Amino acid sequence: MQAFAPMLAVAADEPFDSSDYVFEVKWDGIRTLTWRDASGWRLWGREGADYTSRYPELAVLAALPVGTALDGEMVLCTQGVPDLPALLARHAHARGSRFLAQPPVRYHVFDALYEGGRCLFGRPLLERRALAQQHVAALADERVAFSEGVIGSGRALFQQAVAAGHEGVMAKHRASPYRPGCRCSFWKKIKPWRRLPAVILGYVPGRYGVRRLLVAAVHQDQFRFVAELRSGLTAALRRQLATCLAGRTCLGPVVPCRRQAVWVRPQLYCQVRYLGWTAHGTLRCASFAGLLTAADGVALPAVPETSA
Repeated sequence: MQAFAPMLAVAADEPFDSSDYVFEVKWDGIRTLTWRDASGWRLWGREGADYTSRYPELAVLAALPVGTALDGEMVLCTQGVPDLPALLARHAHARGSRFLAQPPVRYHVFDALYEGGRCLFGRPLLERRALAQQHVAALADERVAFSEGVIGSGRALFQQAVAAGHEGVMAKHRASPYRPGCRCSFWKKIKPWRRLPAVILGYVPGRYGVRRLLVAAVHQDQFRFVAELRSGLTAALRRQLATCLAGRTCLGPVVPCRRQAVWVRPQLYCQVRYLGWTAHGTLRCASFAGLLTAADGVALPAVPETSA
């Protein structure tokens, strides 16, 4: 079989309840599809890259019936919590045999796409998930798990998942078909977005005004560079920001920053939407969420006098 791209979800801002949806944990890992044919088993990712040699411990997938295709997420846990940086460090190596002594990955299966060589793309999600669960149960191996879900109670699962250290939940319409390579509203990803006031340090100019913003905020009692914002900027905002920042340029950043940019005096504030902090003290999945002034009633980060 030729590798195909997985179905993708759209973002939803808030958790919700609905009897029309199956809710499951959003695993913080690497999206992976598997296919079993007469010649053996194979894994591949979003762009069709072959992952098989990276994960030799998943040779148990060779026990799947011929003509089976599954969809899921490759996850590596540290102290019971998905550890994406550790997984990416391992994933960077084309051959995984040297990693067998390390904590093994677990393949969390959430969909069945082929059964006995028959395509299931048009079948409803609940039917496909039931087949996926049967295949995982038949393998009876802890390295392959079925991604359990609940119907209706999205808010409660969201709270439980976030409290346990997961990055959110997935909400999938119980009757949804599978559309390879498409980002569809049948599936929604819901993450615990947070907001942080920040000050603009500089910008990268672009064809339509500002291409990216570099911002600073207080983290662990230290005023520092925290993010480079690419998303959340409409064409109108890019032009508006270019005008606002043009008269504020200065020779260098007011706090250490290794990026290349046009630096500005720290006078313009913005709201940043983000998921969490990295080990390096920068924001994960940060995006621009609007300009701020003191009149907005938000506590703006104080710029140290030595920086101003």
